[in-house]
Amino acid sequence: MTSRRQGFTLAEIVVALVIAGVIGATFTKLLVQQNRYFTSETNRRASRSIARGAMNVMLSDLRMVQDSGGVDSVTADGKLIRILVPYQFGLVCGTQGSKTTVVMLPSDSGMMAASVYRGFAFRDSASGRYTYIWPANPQTSDLPKPASDPNVCTGNGAGQAQIRNVSLNGRQGSFFDLSSSGSSGARAGQAVFFWQHITYSFAPSNVYPGRAALWRNVENSGRFEELMAPFDTTAGFRFYRTGTDVSTAAPPPLSDIRGVDLVLMALSPRGTSQDSTRMKSNVITSVFFKNVRGF
Repeated sequence: MTSRRQGFTLAEIVVALVIAGVIGATFTKLLVQQNRYFTSETNRRASRSIARGAMNVMLSDLRMVQDSGGVDSVTADGKLIRILVPYQFGLVCGTQGSKTTVVMLPSDSGMMAASVYRGFAFRDSASGRYTYIWPANPQTSDLPKPASDPNVCTGNGAGQAQIRNVSLNGRQGSFFDLSSSGSSGARAGQAVFFWQHITYSFAPSNVYPGRAALWRNVENSGRFEELMAPFDTTAGFRFYRTGTDVSTAAPPPLSDIRGVDLVLMALSPRGTSQDSTRMKSNVITSVFFKNVRGF
């Protein structure tokens, strides 16, 4: 008769433990590698998202800048650009002394609430260039005021512009009297827009100390916004000048700037468990300012 075995031998247990250990070590290594790969891809996506987010924000303003007079100042290191950005458009009805009467198209209330009036500009029909008017007190006495006589725009009498007001989705256009130091020289029928000062700069981040961030400031609004971070120290602006198709790091004279390269060297917010180095994503896009001459 054969006897029945009552359990495992020591040798069998040792072999089983060795096999389990090999399988466990293999799975652990696989999980660690997968985790590192996932973290690396997450960081890469995060850095790309930072660069693209910054690009999208700046494009909305930079694409509206005129190529003649639209840039107010830049820094030699290419870290700051200050631009004159249109935010409401309309037509000139007439000019009398230092008062220019205009009719403006209906506009979004949210956009108007976020904008800060600094002046107006009108387009010369002969040269196609915009003339920028800088009122002395754009936030107080020289703010746009409701037109004292809207018939200057809508009337059909002598010296009246005969411009019909426009309504859009229940919103009406607005009539304003604009102040300038002396006569603006604007004539009836010329295109006009209100503009604001906006500064974009790459400066030290408050959220990520030791790193750079993209900042946006609307002059006289009191808002200094840290839009996106972190960025590498190489992030900044390069400039296109009249007659060239290659951007340069050194800014040309303001009157010659026709566009910019946005050099967005973004960093991931954190490194991986095995490497503290942050992922980099370099997004470069060109923006050429609006040229309305020759029409």
